[in-house]
Amino acid sequence: MWPPTKQTKTIPLLKDLSDNNLKDLQFWMYDPVTGQAVIVCEHKEYRFANVKDLMLFEENDIKLLRRTQIRSDPMYEVCAKSFTVGSAQITLFKLWSRQRGSVETHLFGPYVGSKLPDT
Repeated sequence: MWPPTKQTKTIPLLKDLSDNNLKDLQFWMYDPVTGQAVIVCEHKEYRFANVKDLMLFEENDIKLLRRTQIRSDPMYEVCAKSFTVGSAQITLFKLWSRQRGSVETHLFGPYVGSKLPDT
């Protein structure tokens, strides 16, 4: 057994994004080099490695992503579609930023949209 560490780690937590952050959205794409979804706006760029991170957006922004097709190389289309499917599920189950705390569903995994089984 390893002795406990004397160092503390700081793990940065992502903060919820305010609504209409994507009002000047130009496009979003899948970057196969980093495995991230890249959202390009007029004055800023967002990068997300995990589909769940899309839940940081508010209602109007996530609905905008759902309506906008993600760009990708045809070889990586399945990877890119995971982000569009994620935005559709977030919209369907209303799991955007301020709404998700009150919903008891498992969004990404074998129990998509259903109540978690009792353990």
